[in-house]
Amino acid sequence: MINCPSKIIITDKTNKAYGVLGIIKCNFGNLSTHAFLMLYKSMLRSHLEYAGALWNPNRKGDIKRLQKVQMRATKLLNNVKHLSYENRLKKA
Repeated sequence: MINCPSKIIITDKTNKAYGVLGIIKCNFGNLSTHAFLMLYKSMLRSHLEYAGALWNPNRKGDIKRLQKVQMRATKLLNNVKHLSYENRLKKA
């Protein structure tokens, strides 16, 4: 099933999104919520949205793979790092 073109594209896009997260983390130490949202929307969201157009809602693995990127991204904010994922989304 790994040869499915949509699965390959989703894997590629999530890997690129993780790479962008690494760049953001290394170059921006203390991010404000506003700065994080600007970086997230301009650099990261496009990769996730492209992959989101291809994922199949019946495949839970695709949903989890895309959400894991967003979970990790919200942990970059120091003021909400300690909260649960749902609460981090509400605060950010």
